[in-house]
Amino acid sequence: MGLQTNGLSLEVVGREVTGRPVQGKPRRPAGPYLLGLPALLLSCLLLVPIGVTVVAAFRTRGGFGFGNFEVMGDPSALHAVGNSLLWVMVAFGTVVVGFFLALLSYRLPAVTTFLQPALVIPFAVSVLVSGATFRLIFDPTPERGTITAVWTRLFGTSPVWLGPGLFWLVLVSAFGWTWLGYVVSLFRAGLDAIPDDVSRTITAEGVKGWRRLRALEIPLLRPVTGVVTLTLVIAAVRVFDLVLILVPGSMQRSADVLGLNWWRATTTGDDSGRTAALGVVLFAIVAAVGLIGVRGLRRRRWAMPVTVVRPDPSLGRPKPGRGVRRFGWLIGLAVALVWIFPAVVLVATALHSPREAGLRGWWSLSGLGFSSFAAAANVGLFRALLSTLVIAAAATAVLLVIAVPTAYLVAWGGLPTRLGRIAMGVFVVLAVTPVQMYAAPLRDAIDSAGLAGSRVALALVHAAAGLPFAVLLLRSAFASAPPALVSEALQGPARQSAVLATVQRTYRPALVAVAVLEFALVWNDFIVGFLISGPGTTPLSLVLWGEARQFSTSSGPVAAAAVVASVVPAVLMLSFWRTVVRGLTTGSRP
Repeated sequence: MGLQTNGLSLEVVGREVTGRPVQGKPRRPAGPYLLGLPALLLSCLLLVPIGVTVVAAFRTRGGFGFGNFEVMGDPSALHAVGNSLLWVMVAFGTVVVGFFLALLSYRLPAVTTFLQPALVIPFAVSVLVSGATFRLIFDPTPERGTITAVWTRLFGTSPVWLGPGLFWLVLVSAFGWTWLGYVVSLFRAGLDAIPDDVSRTITAEGVKGWRRLRALEIPLLRPVTGVVTLTLVIAAVRVFDLVLILVPGSMQRSADVLGLNWWRATTTGDDSGRTAALGVVLFAIVAAVGLIGVRGLRRRRWAMPVTVVRPDPSLGRPKPGRGVRRFGWLIGLAVALVWIFPAVVLVATALHSPREAGLRGWWSLSGLGFSSFAAAANVGLFRALLSTLVIAAAATAVLLVIAVPTAYLVAWGGLPTRLGRIAMGVFVVLAVTPVQMYAAPLRDAIDSAGLAGSRVALALVHAAAGLPFAVLLLRSAFASAPPALVSEALQGPARQSAVLATVQRTYRPALVAVAVLEFALVWNDFIVGFLISGPGTTPLSLVLWGEARQFSTSSGPVAAAAVVASVVPAVLMLSFWRTVVRGLTTGSRP
């Protein structure tokens, strides 16, 4: 067919098609899929035992059904479920308190000067250390317990704080002391990321007080609220070691949560199907309440963009006057002193001899010295330190090597949309899965393989348990990359490696956050080592718990071991906390 116009001649000719019919969709290279293969293999460490637990829960003598779930008719199991739901309420309360404390530090910036380091330290230490510290503070004898001594001096007599009913006050105090710093830091980072022009505009329109809170802060912080709520709800439902170390043995049945109820059932030789059913119920509760925060992890809009152009300082928030700043310093100093007080009690108790620590409180001047540290060293403290260091370092290294390419594959690797959603769904489910869902089958498999007590096996289990959250966090950071930056990297000659190198350079805070949090979580872990590892690994937390079982006579060595165990994670968190917060909020200013 020919066409002529204005002296220009065009001719269109067809040709015979000799090759295969062209497919409707472009072929996807198989190479990027290999990036996810290590994550798939590592996740099988959890997926296979979880599948075994689910099958065992629904398998009955007559086939498959819900017969094993009759265990929930047991009054002790129902009591444990009620306590687990009560912990969910505690998590919501902690989020609310943390939000208003962050709001206070945002309106009075001077508060942060003293408050921030004081809040970070409790988050760095293990739950086991927090429980031991608050047990020292609420000791029922006025000669040793700080609160009991003060109450007795004021009112003449004192209630038994670790007795019926009142032990909840001590448990909640220890939980809040541990997690409030995390909540405040993330909310404060979210508030700081609100653009100044938006704040000035809404102020100019006369929106103040509660109306400003409802119109500006709460809507913009909704995604961060989802992330914080998800983290705390999961931590609350998984409460395990806090009850074991803080509540006296005679009261522990009253404080039972579903995770502890499951552990008691396994140790008393209960039917494996019924214990598996308890694990499935615990998982269902965690998954149901965790959905509140999952949407926050999946949304990109909560991630603030990286600042490319430095804002004009003259257009920032106006600085408060000198009087307001002094008022903020006083409030921050007062709250910081109260918050750091439990750590002071712990260190002061450790500096007393074992005999004096068992007879008198931390304020006594007799028996000062380092003999409690020597007593802790005699029960294998330094061997446990070395073992914990090896396990934590190995788990962190394995996690980073596998999580980074996996997160890249999910974010930019070209996965089909449906497959990408399935992968993210699996990671979300694994992130909220309690240890009780895979502990028993995994422990049996490790024993059968002759790896009981192996540090390598424990490090791999920790890496597998930390992989889902690491991939979710890194994927969110990668996906929020500036489009222009991604386009330039994708159009380069070394396509995949250029994108990965650009992401690592630009979003290093997320990588640092994953590394620091994984190392600290493994270092402070109790439940994975307690339920899965054998005696050969001797993690630090197991040594601490072993000494704490005779708490009244070994409070000095327990405090010394807790102080030594807390030094490394505390230094790590204080050194990298600002970067960790930036990584958790994906680029927002801390």
